[in-house]
Amino acid sequence: MIKVYGKANCSKCQTLKNILDEKKVNYEYIEDLKTLMMVASKARIMSAPVVEKDEVIYTMEQFLEVL
Repeated sequence: MIKVYGKANCSKCQTLKNILDEKKVNYEYIEDLKTLMMVASKARIMSAPVVEKDEVIYTMEQFLEVL
């Protein structure tokens, strides 16, 4: 399962959700700032969205390359 951690009013988060929806990719969107900050800080990622797939954490750009 793919988990996307995002935040409210985030244009990159919305863009990623639109891409995943268009490609019919099953994912869970988690909009919780505390969780986002915790996951992102462990992976040393400084911007939303953060994607988790198969226990690997990606930035949006890294994930789109893998997708």
